[in-house]
Amino acid sequence: MKQKKQVGKRLLAGLLGAVLLQTAVSVPSGLQASAADDVEYNYAKALQYSIYFYDGNMCGTQVAENNRYQWRGNCHTYDAQVPLQPMGTDEVGTNLSQSFIDQYRDILDPDGDGYVDVSGGFHDAGDHVKFGMPENYAASTLGWGYYEFRDSYKKTGQDDHIETILRYFNDYLMKCTFRDENGEVVAHCYQVGDGDIDHAYWNSPEGKTCLFPDRRQAANRLCCFSSCFAGNQLFEF
Repeated sequence: MKQKKQVGKRLLAGLLGAVLLQTAVSVPSGLQASAADDVEYNYAKALQYSIYFYDGNMCGTQVAENNRYQWRGNCHTYDAQVPLQPMGTDEVGTNLSQSFIDQYRDILDPDGDGYVDVSGGFHDAGDHVKFGMPENYAASTLGWGYYEFRDSYKKTGQDDHIETILRYFNDYLMKCTFRDENGEVVAHCYQVGDGDIDHAYWNSPEGKTCLFPDRRQAANRLCCFSSCFAGNQLFEF
């Protein structure tokens, strides 16, 4: 008797399993096919939208003329006039030593107005600090991608846009690199902005002004000095 009951249970379980299997195969398969038909794989649009990220983070005195967003404008224009002086307790100027400034003043301040120009570049993913390492990485990655897949950029009509972004990157990086008459690097500014202050500002960069009357928001920068000293050294600028 027990053996008959076990056989009956096995037959019932097998029948239910077959029904469930048939249901799983027939019903969802139609739904999956329908869902797949609605999926859009538009890589040209994805490429276009990814470049717009850099328009959103563009900074400086030439944003309006190089940007594709109508709501973006020039911002942090005071980065073009960072006082060329050692930074004191008021956090105005740079943290280059006075002796270094005196030695290389003609290179750091060729027009002799007492300021150093580090305007331009790109914000760091929505923050208002300009960090050199992410900027350099982003510029090199975009440039390499354009070098490798230039035909794809042209076919999708994105070559003009990416060239504008790359040119803006390069103009800024060259501006932040100070060379002597022999072409050797004397200093390189790799950061603009104070993280504590900039990260606390939740608004558009166009509306951001100096928090203090003489503030130029150009603290905590790093400079790289080449062979003008014994070996390569890193100093905060």
